Amino acid sequence: MTRFQALALSALIALLSACATPSEPRQEAASPPQPTRVPGGNLPKVDWSAERARITRALSGANDLSVITRNDGNLQLLIPGAEAFARDGVEPRPNLKATLDRISTVLNETPGTEILVIGHTDGVGSELHNMQLSIRRAEAVVEYMRVRGIALTRLQADGRGETEPFADNGTEAGRAKNRRVEMIVRPFTR
Repeated sequence: MTRFQALALSALIALLSACATPSEPRQEAASPPQPTRVPGGNLPKVDWSAERARITRALSGANDLSVITRNDGNLQLLIPGAEAFARDGVEPRPNLKATLDRISTVLNETPGTEILVIGHTDGVGSELHNMQLSIRRAEAVVEYMRVRGIALTRLQADGRGETEPFADNGTEAGRAKNRRVEMIVRPFTR
């Protein structure tokens, strides 16, 4: 090894060491109470039957959301799309934000659940564009919920594009309803 290589290596090691060591002690935020752990694992233990009933009670009865218990026992939250997103847009509109605020508040109380957010589009545009748009919509909702306190490790985003329309894509009213998101809430299985 030449003297130059040795100096370069020393400088690189010093630089990496400086990056890995914080210069000031960090203030840690108060952590929320830790949930009960599953024996032999590190996942929160959840009484899914009781939590499903609590979530259903807390979110049912409003016009901006339908809560359905699926055949597999998981919850499906259907959010009507007429005011959810602008055509070709990914930013949640105010009505959707208000609904997501309520959902986030309720789901924050159950850290042992995971939430799959599924984006949908209308039928205008190419299938590829709509698939990408639906994924971006789901990601925008995931980010909105993350900012509202739901841990990112609990959130997943997926898109279905135009493949699962709720309404007729031949009318503007139908297309608006198809620009939507839905959520599947379930206990952690991993």
